[in-house]
Amino acid sequence: MKLIFILLVLVSAAILQTSSFSAQVSTSGVRVIGGAVLDPSGAAISGAKISLIGADGTLVDQSLTDNAGVFRFNHVAVGKYTVDIQAAGFRETRTNAVVGDKQPPSLRVVMTIAVESQTVNVGAGVPLVSTEVGENQNANTIDRSALDRVPVFDQDYITTMSRFLDDSATGTNGVTLVVNGIEANGPGVTASAVQEVKINQNPYSARFARPGRARLEIITKSGTPSFHGSLNFMFRDSVFDASNAFATSKPPEQRRYFEGSLTGPLGHSKHTSFLVSLDEDEQDQQAFVVAEVQPNVRLDETVANPTRHFFGSGRVFHDLVNGDQFWMGYSYERRTVENQGVGGTILPSAATDTQFQEHEVNVSLRHSFSPRWVNQLRFLLGHYDSPVSSVTQAPQIVVSGAFTAGGAQADSRRTEYHFDGTDFTTYVSGKHELSFGVDIPDISRRGLDDFTNRLGTYTYPSLDAYAAGHATTYLVQQGNGHTVFLERVLGAFVEDNIRLKPNFSVYLGLRYYFQNYFHDDPNNFAPRFGFAYAPTNQGRIVIRGGAGVFYDRTGPSPIGDLLHFNGVNLLRFIVNNPMIQNPGNPTPPPINVPTSVVILDPGAGIPYSVQYSVGIERQVTEKSTVSATFVGSRGIDAFRSIDANAPPPPNYLSPPNPNLGQVREIQSEGYQKSAALELTFRGTPNKWFSGQVQYTFGKTYNDTSGITYFPGNSYDPAGDWARSDNDRRHKFDLLASSQPTRYFTAGAALSVYSGKPVNITTGADNNHDGIVNDRPGGVPRNAMLGPGMIELDINLAHDFVLSKSRKEARTLTVALNSFNVLNHVNDMTYIGTITSPFFGHAVAALPPRRMQLGVQFKF
Repeated sequence: MKLIFILLVLVSAAILQTSSFSAQVSTSGVRVIGGAVLDPSGAAISGAKISLIGADGTLVDQSLTDNAGVFRFNHVAVGKYTVDIQAAGFRETRTNAVVGDKQPPSLRVVMTIAVESQTVNVGAGVPLVSTEVGENQNANTIDRSALDRVPVFDQDYITTMSRFLDDSATGTNGVTLVVNGIEANGPGVTASAVQEVKINQNPYSARFARPGRARLEIITKSGTPSFHGSLNFMFRDSVFDASNAFATSKPPEQRRYFEGSLTGPLGHSKHTSFLVSLDEDEQDQQAFVVAEVQPNVRLDETVANPTRHFFGSGRVFHDLVNGDQFWMGYSYERRTVENQGVGGTILPSAATDTQFQEHEVNVSLRHSFSPRWVNQLRFLLGHYDSPVSSVTQAPQIVVSGAFTAGGAQADSRRTEYHFDGTDFTTYVSGKHELSFGVDIPDISRRGLDDFTNRLGTYTYPSLDAYAAGHATTYLVQQGNGHTVFLERVLGAFVEDNIRLKPNFSVYLGLRYYFQNYFHDDPNNFAPRFGFAYAPTNQGRIVIRGGAGVFYDRTGPSPIGDLLHFNGVNLLRFIVNNPMIQNPGNPTPPPINVPTSVVILDPGAGIPYSVQYSVGIERQVTEKSTVSATFVGSRGIDAFRSIDANAPPPPNYLSPPNPNLGQVREIQSEGYQKSAALELTFRGTPNKWFSGQVQYTFGKTYNDTSGITYFPGNSYDPAGDWARSDNDRRHKFDLLASSQPTRYFTAGAALSVYSGKPVNITTGADNNHDGIVNDRPGGVPRNAMLGPGMIELDINLAHDFVLSKSRKEARTLTVALNSFNVLNHVNDMTYIGTITSPFFGHAVAALPPRRMQLGVQFKF
């Protein structure tokens, strides 16, 4: 890690030295008008509409700013021009540009907030159908002005936008978070320092490992030449809320949240600035337990579940010559949660206390070698420590579908030193915009300490079996639970945006993947393709499509399992059908079985998916679009686990290898198939509505739920082919704002979903493989329909403008939010165990109606 850090510092220094050389690069014959568009805080404005107007007033060309707020017009003829910039929430701005024998300087346009009009756009920039391949209108974006207007629970923009993600597109390691162009564990700043959040922009970009609907991209604010800031306070108290559907009474709950950010010049320098952001929040909430501990004896209980969180970050920015910029930042985060995991059928004794601490350093350098060549280097170094401790040190008792008691048996600790980074270069010439570089999603030194199940876990199929002491399995672990390893995930990419004609663009990309510890194929190349075509001269209709290959990655947990459970280090014993004396305070049965192990299938590789789409977009008004897109995908060689030593059918008497217990073999032989139709509206059709609406009708089938999933029968994994765990046939989402009067603004978020399926199980281990997931005979996987969801959130806010200056406005905003304003009962944790007293019913629900007061001061 030290060598990597020193190498990157030397590379950064070398690139910095080239800034003086770049001024000497010949630009003869190259005439480009370009620059960057920023808001008063210095943050980039992406999606701004840029019009190049000739001296005679005719429109020469149009474009949109990219994620960094940058625009460029290539091969501009000699003459005088006006550059017109329009972006929602800002005053229209015009600036002059002259193209002569020499290359004109890069423009830096700072737009002024339109104080007299508080109309905001829930969607970055002005929607405009475009034949740029990356400007697909079924993307979901939300900019800074809209973030302050829509209802956002606890300032959690990531969760708010995650409703537009596609669960069937996410990989083994979960949703990919991309911050300022590189993968990260978190935003790196607090909420008010976030400039923009988007999903599915350019879904087939080779720069990223996962498709658009599986990644969430965040753009953060930059430094500014003058002081700007935001202070936020939020407060909730259960006295104003409705009662939880599963609570017998309404317990006291409260949330207090303080957050803010400040940016401005550092000292007297005109070229150096800073950004500081902090938040401190305290949440005193309750968990609701609904369990049956004896036949017809219900337990309804509320348990305190407090959370404490602090985050702080600081960044320093320095503007170099030729529009280059270098910045470096540091952040620290700390979180503690008590009684984690309690709720539903899990009793308070089976809770855990969790902690999390992370330190992170971010570095970024943007350098222009010439008007045609731009290089971007970004990387981060981090360390985190996350211990988990069981509240009760006692064996765990699980009665399938009825209750979980005793101790959590979940003691563990994860530590990590990690490096993520990317370096890529963009070259523009004629019809081509070529980018190429390296991407390192993860190089980590990981420490995993597994102290789980030291006192054992007893699983019973029913309450009657529990009373009689007839357990299905007893699982206990012994030995060395500590392991350390180096995980390396590397990538490289090249992509080219080609404007073949004014109305036809093509995108070509190729990405290479590598991950250690798995039998990785050296030919893990993933081609990507996209196109955009406007069939009419008006350009109000665009046909768009594409396809791409996306490889998966495992994350650290499966690697840790392979190293832990190798038959030597951490020993796992699974005793089938033990007789337990005194089940409430059990005495461990004798260990008369061999240890269980985890192995990797010799033929296993990294799974991949193929996604393809075609759609049509139409500009319906000057600032709004509609689109219809068909999206299909195939998941090939998906991860799953089987017991390679399971007792064979039909009698399931003894394992093939009596010298081993359960042999969990990680395979890559699963399959998934999905198809969906997305209908999307986004924009500002009138003064009453600004936002985005999306309806998705789709279906997903597979025969695995991931790398830790065991089929019901290890000898017939294909028998688990059925609806995916995340299959929702209907999904409707709305995120919008409006200003019905000059006295207040209104924001709304509406989600209406059909239910996900629920798997029906017997609650017992009928085939004696140590896995309690057996289904009744003739019942397919995920055969029960789970509950749907309806949730409407509302935000009402009034702005008190404390300064009439259009340039330096100071505003105090008071907002009242109501989440689940309809107080609709949204059931969750549906029980599919046929022996459970709760079979076919929920034991938990999403929160009821909650009220939130917010106060914000911006200057």
